[in-house]
Amino acid sequence: MSHKMIAVGTPVVAESTRRLYLTAALIGALTFFYGLALGNSIRAWQSLLVNFLFFGGLAQAGVVISAIMQVTSSRWGRALKRTAEATAAFFPVSFALLLILLSGITAWAPWVDEPVDSKSAWLNIPFFVTRQLLGFLLLTGLSLRYVYQSLRPDIGLLNESNQHHATGFSRRLIAGWRDLDTERRCSQRAQSQLAPAVLIAYGWLFTLVAFDFFMSLDPHWFSTLAGGYYFIGNLLLGLAFLGVTAVWSKQQLQLTDYIGPHQFHDLGKLLFGFCILWAYMFWSQYLVIWYGDLPEETEFIYHRMHGAWGPLAWAVFAMAFVIPFVVLLSRKVKTTPRGLQLIAVVPLVGMWFERFILVSPSLWQGPGLPLGLMEFLITLGVAGLFAWSYTTFLQVFPVLPLADPKLGTADTHPQAHGSSAR
Repeated sequence: MSHKMIAVGTPVVAESTRRLYLTAALIGALTFFYGLALGNSIRAWQSLLVNFLFFGGLAQAGVVISAIMQVTSSRWGRALKRTAEATAAFFPVSFALLLILLSGITAWAPWVDEPVDSKSAWLNIPFFVTRQLLGFLLLTGLSLRYVYQSLRPDIGLLNESNQHHATGFSRRLIAGWRDLDTERRCSQRAQSQLAPAVLIAYGWLFTLVAFDFFMSLDPHWFSTLAGGYYFIGNLLLGLAFLGVTAVWSKQQLQLTDYIGPHQFHDLGKLLFGFCILWAYMFWSQYLVIWYGDLPEETEFIYHRMHGAWGPLAWAVFAMAFVIPFVVLLSRKVKTTPRGLQLIAVVPLVGMWFERFILVSPSLWQGPGLPLGLMEFLITLGVAGLFAWSYTTFLQVFPVLPLADPKLGTADTHPQAHGSSAR
């Protein structure tokens, strides 16, 4: 059986573009070390931390969205499942960024020089480093195992049908291959077992990340909702990214037969729902802190919503909630590829600034906002690494979950025949 999609091994972007990605990464790395050498170390460290939280979170969000599709047995988004999983290619880079941050913890963590006695059992370097490394390895291990189980039957199917002979790393992924039916059953069973584990580990680790990488930057501040707020925001980020890449996937990956207006509509509804959920988590946290009126809690919010940071805080709220909420009320926007793509860019950018405003006000003591050429180039560098990793994955592996029994063409969507979606 022939499958309508871009052939495995075909470049998904021009090779010159991929070289630009690596050039951007090199410029970003040089800018970071230049910042350290110049004495602007806090700006360099906070830029790296912001981008670790943004792109590392995005890498994990893609796998989590795929796991949610598996747990819910959803059919609508199966054609987008692999483009979501492709973010896992950034995991090695994310781990490298984590190691760099941990190695420089004395330079950016305020509690190292000014320990808080009541939190010393939690905020100490050995325990901090140990729990982050173990947590990262656990979640990454589960996520990579899940992606492997998703990939294996697809690689084997193409190899068995002589549509693409597996070589190199792909060949190793199908070692011990049996027949397609057996592999398909084993894959679905393994994915159904691993997906809940991925979701549980994700909720636990990203709560830990919230506590360690932005709540601890203001050691006297605390919020029991910080973890939930952070990982819900991360899912909003992942869905916004999928909204941006869905149109690109349809065209560039030749998935026209699999992605249509109804798939875009469903994705738009999810994006709409999660921007509301993010706003709910934000408001719940804000309300509890403000009415509690404890100085160690309110200072965190007050500092970000007044002075030089105030306009940016309100801009984040507008980009992550107000604008997508208002625009995505329209069914036309949700079903129009370009319309959905354009509106998805807004919360995507908004969530970068959200990460920035969670981190930087706690570290930056100078006037104005630490937003300049250094921050731009470091962000560009990490973005280049992400884009290179992402496109490499889609070039090496099948861009569709071909062996997935729930994969169907766009015209098999339940809404393609019958009642129209609202």
